[in-house]
Amino acid sequence: MIKSFDNNSLRNFSDVLAVILTHTRISKILAECSMPEAGGANKSDRLYYAFMEKQRIDNCGNNIAAFIVRVITPKLYDDELSFEKDRSAINEKLAYDGLQIDIHGNIALCKTATTITEAKERSQNIKAKIKGMTIHQEIVRYCDEEWLHQDYFHAIEEIAKSVFDRLRKTSESNKDGAELIDECFALGKDNRPRFAFNKLETMSELSEHKGFANLCKGFYGLYRNPKAHSVRVDETTDLEDMSEVLIVATIIHNKLDNTFKTGF
Repeated sequence: MIKSFDNNSLRNFSDVLAVILTHTRISKILAECSMPEAGGANKSDRLYYAFMEKQRIDNCGNNIAAFIVRVITPKLYDDELSFEKDRSAINEKLAYDGLQIDIHGNIALCKTATTITEAKERSQNIKAKIKGMTIHQEIVRYCDEEWLHQDYFHAIEEIAKSVFDRLRKTSESNKDGAELIDECFALGKDNRPRFAFNKLETMSELSEHKGFANLCKGFYGLYRNPKAHSVRVDETTDLEDMSEVLIVATIIHNKLDNTFKTGF
C-alpha cells in the first residue's frame, strides 16, 4: 500500500500532469480509474480535487499512483525522448515521497529527496544533456537507476558494460574485451567471421567490418576496462564524460542491431 500523499504532492502531480493531458484525456483516465470528478475549471484543479477526494475515500495513495502510471507509460508514446521528458518531470515530484516511475512505466521505490536540489539532480541534468539525442534502448535499460541517482561513474561503467554483455549473450561466449571482440568479428585468413553486418564482398565492406571491431576494442580500452579496475575516488567523471559514452555506445548498439550470424 502507498501511503497518502500530502496536499502539496497532490498539487505538484496535478500541475505536471496538466501539461501532459488534455481535458478529454483527463476525463477518460479518471473514468478508467473509477475516480469521480470533484470540481475545478482548469486541468490542474480538476486533477487536484479528484485526487484529494479519491484519496480521502481510500485513505491511501494507491489510486493516485495508478492514475500516474496510466499516463506515464511507454506504450502511449511515439518516441523515447518524449517519454523520458514526461517521466523526468513527474519523477521530480514523486522523489519527495520516495517514489519514481521506472523505464517500463511502473511505480518503484527510490531514495526520498529532501531538497529541490536533490530532486532536480536526479531527473533534470541528464534529461537536458541528452535532449535531441536518440539513445539506444539497451543503454537506457542498463543505466536508468544510475541516472536517477546522478551516479555518473557507475552510469558510465554500466553503459560500457551493456555493449559487452550484449556481445556475450549473442555469441554465447564467456570471454571479455579484445578476446570477445575477436571471437565475434575477427576475419581470419579466409575473411570468415562469426558475425557480420554487411556482405564482406568488397574492400570497402571488409574495411568497415575491421573498423567496427577496432571501435569496439577502443571503446573497451577507453571506458570499460579503466572503469572496472580503478578506484572511484581517483575518478573525475561527470556529465560530459557520460554524454560521450552515450554517443559511442549508441553507435555500437545500432550497428549490433543489424549484425547477423554468418554461418561460418
